[in-house]
Amino acid sequence: MPRMKNRSYAWLWAAILLACTAVVYWPGLGGGFIFDDIATIVDNQRVHAEHLDAGSLARAARSFEPGGTLGSRPLAMASFGANHAVGGLDPWGYKLVGLLVHMLNALLIFLMVRRILSHPAIGGDRWALPASGTIALLWAIHPLQVSSVLYVVQRMETLSYTFVLLALLAYLHGRIRQQQGLRGWPWLLVCLPLVVLGMTAKESAVMFPAFTLLLELTILRFGAADPRCARAWRWTYAAAAAAGALVYFGWLVPRYWSEGYLLRDYSAAERLLTQMRVLPMYLGQILLPVPGNMPFYYDQISPSRGLLSPATTLLGGLLVAALFAAALVLRRRMPLFSLGILWFFAAHFMTSNIIALELAFEHRNYFALLGVLLAAADLVRRIPMRDGPAMKRFAIGVVVAGFGLLAFIRASTWGDPFLLATELASSNPGSARASADLAAIYLEMSDGYPNSPFNDFAIREFERGSLIPGASIISDQGLILAAAQAGRAIDPAWWDRLIGKVRHGTLRPETTGALFSLLQNRYKGIALDDDKLVDAFLALFERASLPPYSYAQFGDYALLKVGDPDLADQAFVMAIDRSRDYPEYARQVVETLRRDGHLRQARAALAHAHSIGLLNDIGMGDVGATPGEASEAAAKVQRAGDAP
Repeated sequence: MPRMKNRSYAWLWAAILLACTAVVYWPGLGGGFIFDDIATIVDNQRVHAEHLDAGSLARAARSFEPGGTLGSRPLAMASFGANHAVGGLDPWGYKLVGLLVHMLNALLIFLMVRRILSHPAIGGDRWALPASGTIALLWAIHPLQVSSVLYVVQRMETLSYTFVLLALLAYLHGRIRQQQGLRGWPWLLVCLPLVVLGMTAKESAVMFPAFTLLLELTILRFGAADPRCARAWRWTYAAAAAAGALVYFGWLVPRYWSEGYLLRDYSAAERLLTQMRVLPMYLGQILLPVPGNMPFYYDQISPSRGLLSPATTLLGGLLVAALFAAALVLRRRMPLFSLGILWFFAAHFMTSNIIALELAFEHRNYFALLGVLLAAADLVRRIPMRDGPAMKRFAIGVVVAGFGLLAFIRASTWGDPFLLATELASSNPGSARASADLAAIYLEMSDGYPNSPFNDFAIREFERGSLIPGASIISDQGLILAAAQAGRAIDPAWWDRLIGKVRHGTLRPETTGALFSLLQNRYKGIALDDDKLVDAFLALFERASLPPYSYAQFGDYALLKVGDPDLADQAFVMAIDRSRDYPEYARQVVETLRRDGHLRQARAALAHAHSIGLLNDIGMGDVGATPGEASEAAAKVQRAGDAP
C-alpha cells in the first residue's frame, strides 16, 4: 500500500513538473531565430530538408560540416532537417521541439535525483520524492535555462544531455543492482550506445565517464556485493583516469597551447585565467538569476592577462579552489554536497579549459545547474528548524515561485524578437552582437521599403555597433548591406573599416560568417563593390586557414561574379590543398568544375591534387587536358605555391 501511494505521488510530481515547465516557456515559442541559428539553420541550405525521407534527413545530418562524423553533430542536424520538412523556417516549431526535449530531460532529472537521494549513502528515503521533485522543478524552470531552451541551435546541447541522463539512469540502476548482489551488467552495457548517441548531438556527452567517476567517489564508493567486482571498478576507473590524463597532457594541451587561438584575442593560458572569473559568475547567475545577471551575449568580457589583471581573477580562483577542496574533503560526510560541486566543475571541464572556445555562454550551465542545486539541497536539509519544517518548506516554495516568475518574464521577452533585441542592446551596450541584432530587427521592420525610417534606425545602430571598441565586423557588414539593400550610397569609410579589422584586428568566428554573408548577398543581386569584397577576403586568407569549402565558394565567386579566372584558379587550388584530410571533397571540387565546364580551374585543381598525392586515379585527360595543357597547369600551380 505505501508503495502504491508513493507511485501516485510520483505521477503527481511528474505532472506538476511538466505542466509548470510548459507554462513557463510557452510565451517564448513566438520568438525568432537568433545569432548562430542564422548560419546553422536559416542560411544553411543543406539542412533544409523538403521531405521526411531517409535521403533528405541524411543530407541534413551532414550539413554541419564536411564529413558527417560524430563531431559534425548529425543527430541534432537531422532533427533540424525534420523541423524544416514539417514547418519550413517557421521558428515556432523548432522552439516547440526544444521545449519538448527540455521537458523530457526534466523528467529524467527527476528520476535520476530520486534514485540518488534514495541511496543508503544519502539516507533520504523519507524525503527523496518531494526533494527530487523540487530539485527537478527548480532545474527545469530556472531563468538561466531560458536561453538553452528557446535558443534553437542549443538543441544540440539539450538533446545531447537527453542521452547522457538516460545513460546515468542506466548506470545508477546497474551499479545499485551490483551493490544488492544482483546482475547489473546488462544495464551498464546500455550506457555505451546511449553516450554515442549523445555525442551525435554534441560532444558534451563525452563527459559521461567523469560524471560516473564522481558518482563513485561520493555516493556509490565503488561498492559491490562481490569484492572482486568492487576491485574491478577501482582498477577500471584508475586506468581510465590515467588514460584520460595521458590524452589531456600528451595531446590536448600541446595541441591547443601552441595553436588554435588565431581567431581569439587571448591565449590558452589567458583563457584558463579568465575562467577563474567566469565560473564564479556562473554561480552568481544560478543563485541570483535576476535579468541584469544574464546578458546572453558575453562578447564584452575582457580576458584576464594575469592573476591580478584584473584582481577579480585571483579572488575567483581562490573561490573555485576553496569549493573544489571542500567537495573533496567532505565527500564522505556530505556526499550529496560534494557530488553537486564536483558535477558543476565536471560539466564545465571542456568549456572552461584550454580549447579555443568563447569565454562564456549561458547554455554551458545546462547540466552544471543541477550540481549547484544538489549542493544547495544538501545544505538546506541540514539547517535546523526549532519549530518544525514548515518555515523551511515555505521558503523553498517562495524560491520556486520566484524563479518560475523570473523565467516566465524572461521567456516572454524571448517570445518577442523586437523586445528581446531592445532588451539585450540596452542592458548590454558594450556588446556589438546585441547591437547588430537590434539593427537587424530594425531592418526587418522596414519591410523592404527603401525610404522607411526603420532603415535609418538600422544604419545608425549598425554604425554605433561598428564603433564599439574591439567589435568584430558583423556591424560593418550589416551597415554595408543595409545601405545597399535600400539603394543608398555606401560610404567608402565603411569598407575601409571592415577591411582594416580583417587585416589588423582580432579574427573571430563571426568574421568569416560576415564575409561569406556579403558574398551570398552578392549572389542574390545586391550591388556591392567587388574589388573591396575581394580585398577583404584576401586579407582574411593571408591570416587564417579556413575549411576547404570556404576557398571553393570564393573561387566560384571569383569566377562567376568578379570574372577573374586567375584568382579563381588560386582559390580552387587552396580548396584542394585544405582537403588533404577530405579526399572525397577534393574529388567533388574537381568533378563539379569539370561538369560545369570550368576546365581551366579543374586542371589547376587536379594538378595540385596530384602534387600532394590526392586523386591519382583521375588523369589530366579526364578533365580535357592535352599533354601541353597538363604541363602548363602543373607549372602554374608550382609557381603559385600554396597561398592565393
